[in-house]
Amino acid sequence: MIVALGSLFIDPKLTVVLASFINIFGGLAMVRVDPQPLPRRYWMPISVLMVAGSVAGAAALGAVPNRYFQMILGLAFLLTALWFLFRVPKPRVSEGIPSAARGMDLGVGAFSGFCGGFIGINAPPLVLHFSRDLDKRLLRRLLVLIFIPAAMAQTATFMANGLFDRQVMVWGLLMLPAMVTGIWLGNRTFNAVSEGMFRRILGLLLVFVSFRLILKGIFPPV
Repeated sequence: MIVALGSLFIDPKLTVVLASFINIFGGLAMVRVDPQPLPRRYWMPISVLMVAGSVAGAAALGAVPNRYFQMILGLAFLLTALWFLFRVPKPRVSEGIPSAARGMDLGVGAFSGFCGGFIGINAPPLVLHFSRDLDKRLLRRLLVLIFIPAAMAQTATFMANGLFDRQVMVWGLLMLPAMVTGIWLGNRTFNAVSEGMFRRILGLLLVFVSFRLILKGIFPPV
C-alpha cells in the first residue's frame, strides 16, 4: 500500500526505498501483537532466503532506468490487482503447522524477497503459498517474523547503492506516527472487516495506480 499510494505523488523508486525503511518499524511494532507460536526450524530458513532475495532485488532496483521501472511496477500492480479481485482463496489442506521449512517454502521466500526489494511487493506470493498451511493469524505472524530482517536487508542495500538518502529518512520518520495509528486500527478491525470487501477495494486501487504508472512509462512527461 505504501508503494501504491506513494507512487502517486513521488518517484516510484523512492516509494520502494521508503516502504522498506518504514516496514522495519512497522514489523517491530507488530512483534508483540498476537504472538502465535511458530517453530524456528520453519520460519528462520524462510527468513534467511527472503533476506538473500531482498538484497538481490534491492540491487536490481538501482540498475533499471526509471522509465522502464515505472512500466514494470505498473504491470506488477495490475497482476496483483487481478489476483486480489478474482482469486478465490482455497481452504487449508494441512492438518498442522509444518515442523520445518520445505524446499518450496524456501523458494517462495527467496522469490518474494526479490520482489520486495525490486518492486516493493512481496506479500502475494507468500499469502498464495503459505495460506494453504496456516490460518490467517499464523500467516500474519509468519509475515511479521520474516518481513523485519528482509526490510533491514533491503534498506542496507539501498544505502550501499545510494538510493537511500536523508530525504527518504525524513519522510519515513514523519510517517511513523501514521503507521502506528494504522497498525492500531488494523488490529482492531482484523476480524471485523470482510475479506471480500477488502480485496475488492485494494484491487480497484491497484488497477488505477497500475494504469497510471504504465502510461507514465510509455508517455514520460516532457
